[in-house]
Amino acid sequence: MEGMRHRVLACDFDGTLATMGVCTDETVEALQRVAATGMRLVLVTGRTWEELIDVFDPGSLFEQIVVENGAVLIDAASGHEQLLAPSVPPALVAELRRVGVTPLIVGRVLCSTAISQDAKLTAAIAKVGADRQVVHNRDSAMVLPPGISKRTGIEAALRALGETPASTVAVGDGENDVALFAVAGVSVAVANAVDALKQRADVVLTEPNGKGVQSLAAALVAGDLGALTALSPLAG
Repeated sequence: MEGMRHRVLACDFDGTLATMGVCTDETVEALQRVAATGMRLVLVTGRTWEELIDVFDPGSLFEQIVVENGAVLIDAASGHEQLLAPSVPPALVAELRRVGVTPLIVGRVLCSTAISQDAKLTAAIAKVGADRQVVHNRDSAMVLPPGISKRTGIEAALRALGETPASTVAVGDGENDVALFAVAGVSVAVANAVDALKQRADVVLTEPNGKGVQSLAAALVAGDLGALTALSPLAG
């Protein structure tokens, strides 16, 4: 049966579940119905944990939560936090503050700011000799260790769950979700996704953000992703 093939739903947060940081009750309820079928939910976001819980309570809905764009994995039940890369170098944070990078969000591994601060980020990384690179996602710029992406995060989450990439459905909207789609058995872009992601998606939803996720959730509950594929302009 189609529904049994898919065992994990991996969701991006901003621009996918949430619009302007807000995830509606309807979207949460749709995900609860997916979880009730036995599918396991993973949240995969570029936000730090503190940024996430400031706007959204993942509660018991998601078993594993990937934050900092794949750099940190949190087990929802125990609260255990696992760093998947070296911590952010204090010297780099000090230099970013010295040159006036603002806003500046500092996580366990990641630093992030507005894309307008790109040149300052690159210069600071070079000056302190940090083993870091700048990754863009829409209007934000993230400083991460080389090789760290949503792929590293979802792979660690799947290992923790004892599940496989092939049984995973992933949904997202931004450039940083390309790495997530590279792993998933089925990749789904919401209607508001960037073109680079839509081109890599197995299914492009006709609705944006949470509305799109609600459609995906309904198809997963019905065990019929084929219904979505029929809607996709990329079908076939």
